[in-house]
Amino acid sequence: MIIIIYNVLLTVLLLIFLPLLLIKAATNKRYRYHLLDRFFPKAIKKGNYFLVHASSFGEIKTVLSLLGEFEKNLESEAVISVFTDTAHKFSNKKNTFLMPIDLVFLHKKVLPNPPKLALFFETEIWPSYIHTLKKNKVKTILFNARMSKNSFKSYKRFRLLFKKTIASFDLIIAKSKADAKRYKYFSDRVIVCGNIKSCVFNKKNRILASKKEFLIKTNKPILTLASFHREELNTALEIISNLKNNFFIILAPRHLEDVKFFESYLNKNKMSFSKRREKKFTESLLILDTIGELEKIYSFSNVSIIGGSFHESLKGHNPIEPVFYNNLTICGPYMESFRDEIKLLKKYNLIYQINNKNYLNKIEDIVKSNEPINSDDFFKTLSFILNCYLFNTINTLKIN
Repeated sequence: MIIIIYNVLLTVLLLIFLPLLLIKAATNKRYRYHLLDRFFPKAIKKGNYFLVHASSFGEIKTVLSLLGEFEKNLESEAVISVFTDTAHKFSNKKNTFLMPIDLVFLHKKVLPNPPKLALFFETEIWPSYIHTLKKNKVKTILFNARMSKNSFKSYKRFRLLFKKTIASFDLIIAKSKADAKRYKYFSDRVIVCGNIKSCVFNKKNRILASKKEFLIKTNKPILTLASFHREELNTALEIISNLKNNFFIILAPRHLEDVKFFESYLNKNKMSFSKRREKKFTESLLILDTIGELEKIYSFSNVSIIGGSFHESLKGHNPIEPVFYNNLTICGPYMESFRDEIKLLKKYNLIYQINNKNYLNKIEDIVKSNEPINSDDFFKTLSFILNCYLFNTINTLKIN
């Protein structure tokens, strides 16, 4: 009954907001990206396959990096569903489709031949999608499960819907003890394996890029402002203003639609810069206005400052990637989504977290010391995480 009410309410909301959606689609290419596929999805015609659902660019990057291991161990091919346009563009797998609107009849159309297993990533909890799979007796696992304090409050508020949906997972593999504790409110099938995103990093996967590839002409060390949000504009401007004489700075906005926002304020402050897409030689500041190249930047960067961590409304971004490339890595106080990772990296002296308001002086002190790090030993110890996920996935599939 709950799932019927959910579908009726979602349908009513779609009808009410359809004019606004059409206007958004006409003015914003992200909204109109494969829009018809959301309402008229194609059926999956494969037989022996397992399904993986992810949302963001970072999630699909992790999925693609580890897919071979799961295909080998599950002895079948993966079909990937994604939610965002950036994830769909990045995936180079031919068996990738955009998830339709979360209505049961649309998911039934997609799944005439149900998979033998479905893996959902992090916070991808879609009631109709999961309901349809469970109706077809498909084993479902929530991978790298995370749940913030605010999400926990929301799920509790709407627990009539979400408690049943979350409890229907055959297994929830949480990325931390704190996340597991919140999920245990809804389900008794919760274990902790750690952050699977850390498993994609090993020496054989290390990218080798260069300043020359990015047309950077400088002998200065490279400082990267990684995944900064518009809420962190003042922080970014202050760092650039104070450190531009000592470093060549690369500014990577979290969202491409914010590039013009940062650009306008740099112009107002008379700070010269170039953009990656312009493909011009630059000796000052570079704005990374492309998708999927931040890891390349890390490969030759000396210092990285993690965005999403300097404003109380944000929850931080993954610090593991710059650490893997031995960047001197700094983050702000707001890293709720990566609390366990920060704790572990601090234990190995691989990250600096700024917790006081006088963050600018602290950042200057850290970057000017420019102490090199070596994270190789740290990443060698993380192989058990992937094994934990593989073992429990295979074991869940075997249980009748």
